[in-house]
Amino acid sequence: MPSQLKNHEIVRNLSVVSFFTLISRILGLLRDVCIAYFFGAGMATDAFFVAFRIPNLFRRLFGEGGISASFIPVYSDNLAKKSNADSEDLFKTVFTALFFILFFLSLAGFLFSFFFVAVTAPGFLNKPLELRLAVLLTKIMFPYIFMIGLAAFLSGVLNVHGSYAPGAIYPIILNVLFIISAVFLRPFFHPGIFALAVGVMLGGGLQLLSQIYYIKKKKISLGFKFNFRNSDVKSVFKLLTPSLIGMAVIQLNLVFDTLLASFLPAGSISFLYYGDRLYQFPLGVFAIAMQTAIFPTLSASFAKNDVREVDGAFNFASSLMFFIIIPSSVGLILLKGSLVKLIYMHGIFNAADAQKTAGVLLFFTAGLWASALLKTVVPVFYSMKDTKTPVNAAIISLIINIIFAVLLMRFMGVYGLALASSISLIFNYLFLLRKLHLKKGIGLGADFFKSFAKTLTASFIMGLIVEFLIVAFGRLNYGPLAVVSASLATGVIAYIFVSFALKNDFANILKSVIMKKL
Repeated sequence: MPSQLKNHEIVRNLSVVSFFTLISRILGLLRDVCIAYFFGAGMATDAFFVAFRIPNLFRRLFGEGGISASFIPVYSDNLAKKSNADSEDLFKTVFTALFFILFFLSLAGFLFSFFFVAVTAPGFLNKPLELRLAVLLTKIMFPYIFMIGLAAFLSGVLNVHGSYAPGAIYPIILNVLFIISAVFLRPFFHPGIFALAVGVMLGGGLQLLSQIYYIKKKKISLGFKFNFRNSDVKSVFKLLTPSLIGMAVIQLNLVFDTLLASFLPAGSISFLYYGDRLYQFPLGVFAIAMQTAIFPTLSASFAKNDVREVDGAFNFASSLMFFIIIPSSVGLILLKGSLVKLIYMHGIFNAADAQKTAGVLLFFTAGLWASALLKTVVPVFYSMKDTKTPVNAAIISLIINIIFAVLLMRFMGVYGLALASSISLIFNYLFLLRKLHLKKGIGLGADFFKSFAKTLTASFIMGLIVEFLIVAFGRLNYGPLAVVSASLATGVIAYIFVSFALKNDFANILKSVIMKKL
């Protein structure tokens, strides 16, 4: 496939995933508004976020993380070179293995929930009320791993077959159930935080059913198969071990932050969660969507041994990601206070909570560009069936995060945990970028740096305009809604206008995608 068609395929897939992910993230923010309004930032929310993070960790390991990273390249290669029967055999056997792994993991999590809470939040051992609540919530939500793990795996299979919308849609279901639970089910539980746990379970069930529906609609045969002697199945599990280790190390960064935050004053875990949610908004809409869109494309290119095509797709994806994520970072930094007040400062979530959350958001955003670009470089390694290099990078990054977190936490409190995370992400990206160039000669070329310079210039000009608006609105005592809406609208228009003036190709790409959608 010529490079222009390959780039067009990436943009098309990205636009589909980003569109539905944007809806999901907006609903996610509304979900967080409901949680902040009804539950604030304190003992109950700390316990819930600890309990919810545990099944989410395993979801990323076995669903959209390790299994997908090891399965998709082998499955893509299988579809390109072997019969439909062979591909079906591979799919069903891996599905069967994942089914039973997740089932027994859910059972173990229910039985040993105290152990999981004690490991991830040891500070709760000195806080009996938080500990008991977190353990009960963990028991309720641990089976969520089974449902969402299978749903994420089926979503990856649909991506390989060219269907990106179903996987982008299913997170919307969970956010809707969260909102319904917080608003309508809360009065039926004491404490009300249990309603959120029930919402998680209902959402997980519907998410799995939605992916099964689309698998059937795509006429992909779904069932059990126990052909574990299949050479392709062995290849998947051979790649799986280092892939799981790598994903586990990445998730350990989050667990370690929660662990340390459990020793800080009450509300610290919640501040990390709320700040991370805003930081994750552009990351989820664009960066994770990019990873979803580019992974099957890169796997297909490596199946043809076309390194040049991979290099072109990687540079294109990196440039496009910078074009989106740099102005997003500038916007988050400048509008952090107003955004937190607008979204969270309602009900019992007070001004002090907003100030803490805004500070956490600032230090998270320092590493946003690296976190986003990791979503373009890691899939390249996975596509060429190299899961070991990302593991090594993740392990070193984890060590860096631990060292800086312990040091900075003593002087900066919860802010130090966010800054340490950003430092480790920056190292992780630069390490992998260097390794990619050494292994395959793939790296960022002249076209990337040309686009990068234009992106930085446009972002700087946009930042000056937005900062002027913020200062002017502040003197006029306008509320956060007026500041955020006016700044976002003006900032987007200014950034696009300057990008066109600088003849940045990605401005034209954005225009063509929007016009096509319209």
